[in-house]
Amino acid sequence: MNIKNELLKFFKSFRYAASGIIRCIKTQRNMRFHIGAAGAVAIVAILCSVSIAEELALLLTVGGVIALECVNTAIENAVNLAAKTKPSELAKAAKDCAAGAVLLFCIAAACVAAVVFGRRILYILGCFAEYPELIIAAVLYFGLWFWWVFFCFRENKDD
Repeated sequence: MNIKNELLKFFKSFRYAASGIIRCIKTQRNMRFHIGAAGAVAIVAILCSVSIAEELALLLTVGGVIALECVNTAIENAVNLAAKTKPSELAKAAKDCAAGAVLLFCIAAACVAAVVFGRRILYILGCFAEYPELIIAAVLYFGLWFWWVFFCFRENKDD
């Protein structure tokens, strides 16, 4: 066993994983949506000075959603490849179940966010009242997020 070769293989696996994540971002609208939501959660968490425990809960749920979206994409691609010649009800069921798993985790993540930020809603609204420029920043963020989710990486179907 050559340690140099093993280390090279080990570090190459990170490159493959990053390639998969980038492909998921480029091809999956929902992944871009989740990343935009993660950014919004991070900004609000900073504004609210959440505790370490709350920060960890938010990190785990956001990370779980993004990881599950990668798994869902992998399942969809594998099923599409396997069922290329003959789409079946089982292929549809596999894809629907994978998408359902992402949805369930998203609901759980939204519940975590509601618990963390729910009691701080008046503080958050107060920040917008005290610093009106935050409203402009939020509108810009959501506009860019919308563009990134729905228009960025869109394939031109006219070709």
